[in-house]
Amino acid sequence: MAESFDKILTDAAASIYEETWEMDSDSIPQFDGPPWCITKFVLRGGKQHGVDVIELDNGEMLIVIVPTRGMGILEAAAGDVVLGWDSPIKEVVHPCYIQNESRGGLGWLEGFNELMCRCGLESHGAPGPDTIINNQGNEATVVLPLHGRIANTPASRVWVSVELKSPYRLTVGGEVNDTRMFGPNYSLRTAISTVPGSTEFTVKDEIQNVGGLPAEMELLYHCNYGSPLLEEGARLVVPVRKVSARDQRALQDIKTWDLYGPPTTGFVEQCYFFTLYGDKRGETAVALVSPDEEVAASIRFSTKQLPAFTLWKNTAAEVDGYVTGLEPGTDYPNPRQFEREKGRVVKLGPGRTYKAALTFGLVRGKSEVRSLRASIAGLAKGKTKQVCTGLDPDVAPL
Repeated sequence: MAESFDKILTDAAASIYEETWEMDSDSIPQFDGPPWCITKFVLRGGKQHGVDVIELDNGEMLIVIVPTRGMGILEAAAGDVVLGWDSPIKEVVHPCYIQNESRGGLGWLEGFNELMCRCGLESHGAPGPDTIINNQGNEATVVLPLHGRIANTPASRVWVSVELKSPYRLTVGGEVNDTRMFGPNYSLRTAISTVPGSTEFTVKDEIQNVGGLPAEMELLYHCNYGSPLLEEGARLVVPVRKVSARDQRALQDIKTWDLYGPPTTGFVEQCYFFTLYGDKRGETAVALVSPDEEVAASIRFSTKQLPAFTLWKNTAAEVDGYVTGLEPGTDYPNPRQFEREKGRVVKLGPGRTYKAALTFGLVRGKSEVRSLRASIAGLAKGKTKQVCTGLDPDVAPL
């Protein structure tokens, strides 16, 4: 008997494309676990016309994946708790409508509404100039746009895999090619998986340099949460080794970086840069806890793979996007030139691969939330914690 059922939904090279497709737990004889269903369909109308969506429903949690937007995750929901946020952008915008260079390099924001989207792979920080070697072998200045292009690149290959034996893991995989002529070329291969009946899902990525020359690579996971988790009094729990403000605006509230305020009209965003403690293997976790401590969302990842953690606080009016971003990354979202000078930009040789993985979780009930908080606190127990009360030139361009 085969170990798994596998189905290709999209393969650009082979001209394979399934516009709609569905499989559920009834498809597996003698399956006696929680019911599950995987459904693929296409959105119609407006700027989302032609966008592929895959709903991965494990019976307890629904995970909405968008292959057309770089295999990002639009939202996840369990019961009445939705992980995601209410963006001013209501449609799942097709990448054909995104011009990264518009508004001074801020065009990426015109499609930004996901729970999780990747930033990179050539660059992932603030827009700004950088020096490259052009096709004539000379130094040239280019302007890198905000957060790169991977989140607005459709997957060239998409597949589904279902284990036929316990624990019956469900996986949606994809390949996204971030390539260009006379420049760095990358291939992202991702597997988004979950187990029936759980309130967790895992994202495992492999980024390969498919070009013939060494290439720089930056990767950041923009993980975004709004209500009902994010409300006045919500807190971020992280095992802090060091926390620094990005700029003077963030420095104003450095003493309360972990506490969230109410929706505030005209709020100006704040960013904080962290190094975190992990366990003996380098595994760490962060969590956003609701004010009543009845619900918490967590992200687990490796500090060896993703050593830089960024907190983005944007508690603006709800209509303008009341949201916070928990952002594990290879480095901080500063201009690439600054990150390169600090030695944080990853260098990949031809054919080399960089791996990263994150596990997203949801817990409910005071006892479960307390247990989660205690496990994160335990990573930093008895260790020093540094809160920089001035700007740190190592992480913040002055």
